[in-house]
Amino acid sequence: MADDVLIQESSGTEPGFWPDFFRQKAAANARFWLDHVSRAPSSTATLNRERDNVAKALSLGLQVETAWQPAIELLLASHRYMEWHGSWRDWEQFLAAGLEISRQRGDVASEAAIVDRLGDLKRNEGDLAAAIACHEQAAQLNGQIGNAVGRARALANLGHVHRLRSNYAEAMSVLEESLAICEQCQALDGMAIAHTNLGFVHFVQGNSDRALAHHEAATQCSQETGDLAGMARGQHNKGIAYFQQGNMAEAETCLQQAMGLYEQTHARLYLAAASLDLGNVYLRQERLEQAEALYLEAKKVMGQVGSPRGLAHVLNNLGMVYSRQARYDLAQESLQRSSALWAQLEQPVDQANAEGNLAEAYLAQQQWEAAAQVLAQAGARLDSLEPTPRITNIMAEIRALAERAAAGSLPVKDS
Repeated sequence: MADDVLIQESSGTEPGFWPDFFRQKAAANARFWLDHVSRAPSSTATLNRERDNVAKALSLGLQVETAWQPAIELLLASHRYMEWHGSWRDWEQFLAAGLEISRQRGDVASEAAIVDRLGDLKRNEGDLAAAIACHEQAAQLNGQIGNAVGRARALANLGHVHRLRSNYAEAMSVLEESLAICEQCQALDGMAIAHTNLGFVHFVQGNSDRALAHHEAATQCSQETGDLAGMARGQHNKGIAYFQQGNMAEAETCLQQAMGLYEQTHARLYLAAASLDLGNVYLRQERLEQAEALYLEAKKVMGQVGSPRGLAHVLNNLGMVYSRQARYDLAQESLQRSSALWAQLEQPVDQANAEGNLAEAYLAQQQWEAAAQVLAQAGARLDSLEPTPRITNIMAEIRALAERAAAGSLPVKDS
């Protein structure tokens, strides 16, 4: 997004020097771009071409009272694309201005919608506590005004964040409530979101069959509404579930289909995520050069958009590729950076996983003490956590690696 379209910090209080014709033009411009964006709700190609014009319309419209209503509507209509594209740093300023205006006008519906979308950005930035606060507030506000679909959306997003924090019981509770509301209202978009996030919860608990069923249901909802972006995400998530089942052929097919749809919708952040997951398929098959190429592309995008979670994932997997290629300096650098990012994100399970991979790199170089130290740290992180299937598997790997480190460090006996 161009630098010259950013709003002024004083947005929400209209400057007194705007002439009438300018105010009218700002309002007309906001309405024009709202109409332009709303004509193709199932595709983000329009916004990919016109996002700077949309941003300029918002930059002016959020400063002119006569344009506030269409500007707020344009803000909400454009949010999905801006999030998927990864334009968070600039976009958050627009959301903050829109929130101030909504509160100033007493527009609770818009306030709730914007707070919920701020939660999306906070989640993507890795600030999960702030994301939870936003989604909880959005659910409460929507409940106050009787907006059932808005409340369901906020609850689905809240469940997503609880899942990221490994609060699975809380995640399941709010997601099932969200799905029930959406089914009652026949809100297909909301049903797709709830099914998607329920699929994630089952996935991390090792229930790949149930995860696959939810992702298939989400895909069908998106197909009924003609939502290409939702269809892309459904194929993506099905590919991940097939990967967990060990079905690499179906995983590769779904992920390639997802990437094709992401390219059509210009969702570069999610295209990068799908590249990462397809790289995992190739890594499992020891197609290391193909995996590395996909990981490097994903790493570039994750760094550009400021996605610490995505960057932590890709650095971990790059480290695994480099270890298998015996490029140990690169492996250690990638895995240490991944571990540090997971620590910042307060994700002990993923941090322990990265530390286990780092220990493997040390063991390959016969650095027994370094491996033992890292493994002890990783094991300590997991000892107090609920033994989910993933944690159990990681702990088993840590114990096996620790035995190798201990055996390697023993003095060789004279024959």
